This record gives sequence, structure tokens and C-alpha cells, in this order.
Amino acid sequence: MGHKIDDAINKLKSLHDGDFGVVEVIACGQRAIPALRALLFERERSGLFQTRCLAVEALSGLGAYDVLIDYLNAERPAGDAVEQLGNDAVINAAALAVRKVRDGRVFDLLLRLAARPCLTGVVSALGSFGRVEAIPRLIDALEDDASRPIAETGIRRMGKTARRRLVATTKRRLPNAEQESESSRRRRRSALKLLTEIGVSRRLWSAVSTLMYDQDANVTFLACQICFTTGTAEEMADAAERLRSLMPNVSWMLRDDIKRLLSAHQGKQLVYDR
Repeated sequence: MGHKIDDAINKLKSLHDGDFGVVEVIACGQRAIPALRALLFERERSGLFQTRCLAVEALSGLGAYDVLIDYLNAERPAGDAVEQLGNDAVINAAALAVRKVRDGRVFDLLLRLAARPCLTGVVSALGSFGRVEAIPRLIDALEDDASRPIAETGIRRMGKTARRRLVATTKRRLPNAEQESESSRRRRRSALKLLTEIGVSRRLWSAVSTLMYDQDANVTFLACQICFTTGTAEEMADAAERLRSLMPNVSWMLRDDIKRLLSAHQGKQLVYDR
């Protein structure tokens, strides 16, 4: 059996036969777990991660989630950014695997790891739990370009329970209102886009309405879009005027979006007025 495990592990390490190696390692059963654990915890300074990700797949196939949880809890030193990128890929793979374990210790572990919002697998696994405690971490992940779509999916799963926190983050300009970073603007835009999908109550609209006059044109556009579904007739008229005033000074893409929104709004108004 020892030779069989060694052969399977060697095949798993192969760039050409790695997938077959996973199947063979799993066929070896529980006796292969120690070798897989050693491979998973092996430091790879070159940043290569494929073999360790295959080890994650094999451990998951064997139901060895405790090994994966131990890995996620362990300290992983990295000498440089290349090694860190490799480690992050393995962390993401392990996080996606352990989300099958629906208990508090795994959720708390993912919540801690998600303090680094660039970990897409961690963000995805965290969002899959559908727990409100994850919402602040998911909102923070909206600032990261890679994690944003995944975080949005997790927040959509929360639905209306996420609305108040989404509204709050639309007002949070980092590092400050005068010198807001691009990542902060993208977070606020994403939050508003989610609010257009989830819906905003009249009470929450009062907190969002001031964003129709935000310094960021995209934020203004999204706030006006919400206004057309939630605001009063007077507020809708203000939103339409505000959008028209933006058009000469925005990109052609946003200008087209504004034209479509105004056209749709005007069409609805004609129906209402009949």
C-alpha cells in the first residue's frame, strides 16, 4: 500500500497527470491523508500552487476537512509577494472545500480570513453561509476588483437584511470625503447597484437621497435610479434635472446609461399620466 500511495502522490505532483493522481490518491483511502497533509503544508517559495491545490481536492474527496481547517488556521510565512500569491491560491481552494462543513468553527475561521478581502475563495465560502454576521466583510470585499462580483453574490443572498449596512457604506468615503480613493468609490457604487436590485424602503430612501448630489457621477446616477422607483414626484423631477445636468461632463458610456434611464422614466410617466 505504501508504494501505491507514493506512486499516486508522485502522479498528483505531475503537471500532466495531476488530475489522475487525485483519483488514485483518493482510491488509496484514509491511509493517504498523512502524505497529503505533508504535501499541503510544504512551503513553496516559487509560488507554484497547482500541486497543493490538487492535494486540497484529494483531501476534500477523502472527507479530511480537519486537515484543511488546520491548514487555514496555520501560520503561512511568505518571503515575497510571489510566494504569498501561491499561498493565497491554496487558501482559496481550501476555503471553498471546507464550506461544506456547516458549523460555527468554520464560519468563524472564514470570517477571520476574510479580513483580507482579496481572498476570493474565502469571500465566496463566507457568503455561501448566508449569515448576517458576514455582511460587513462582504461589503469590505466590494473594494477589491477580483472579489467584488463574488461578494455581490453573497450579499444578494442576504436580500433585505443587508439593506441598512449597504446604505451606511454608500456614505463612507475613504480615506476621507475630500480625497476619496477609487476603491472606496467602487465600493459605494457597488452598494448602490445592489440597492437598486434589492429595493429601498421609503425610510431608507431619505438616507440615500442626498447621494443624488454626490461628487462621483456614477454614484449620482445610481442614486437617481433608485429615486425613480422610491422617491416622490417632486424628488423624481429633481433627479431627472440632476441627470440632465451631468450629461455634458461624463463619459459616453455613462451618458448613454443616463439617456436610457431618462427615456424609461419618461415612458413610465406618460403611462401614469394617461
